Amino acid sequence: MSIPTKRVLYRFLIFGLMGLLFEVLSGAVIKAWHGNWNMHGSSSPWMIFDYGLVGLVLMPIAEPLKRRRIPLVVRALVYMVLIYAVEFVSGWLFDVVGLRIWSYHSFTYNLRGYITAEYAWVWYGLGLVLEFAYRRVDAVALTLAAGFRASDIERFVAQEAKGA
Repeated sequence: MSIPTKRVLYRFLIFGLMGLLFEVLSGAVIKAWHGNWNMHGSSSPWMIFDYGLVGLVLMPIAEPLKRRRIPLVVRALVYMVLIYAVEFVSGWLFDVVGLRIWSYHSFTYNLRGYITAEYAWVWYGLGLVLEFAYRRVDAVALTLAAGFRASDIERFVAQEAKGA
């Protein structure tokens, strides 16, 4: 398998796992906020596909937006809309195959139970965080794809320090 293909797969996996962790931890914090100190967060392993797609579809859009000097607040709106699109399509696809991973039917401002306007602030903020994290995740993905070891990187950093 080529390094570019491995890089994409690693980026998908890293974003997928980060998303699962975020969902479980944020759910636990929300429960604690409401007085449930058991702090049981939850997610579904199927969600790795949604979160993994963020690293493949959503974030590569950041660079062209930055090159066009689109302000950060507008970029975050674009990311929010794209996150909603991924959430809606995946919710519909899960529903088609008989999986009910989530349902927003109980929310006032929902669209077919797949998305809700009440999470707009979350997706907006998440877009900002993901733009910041993307380069770092991509660097890790490239490092893993190229087969570098920690000792290789340490040696490179030491050589760079000597040359500076």
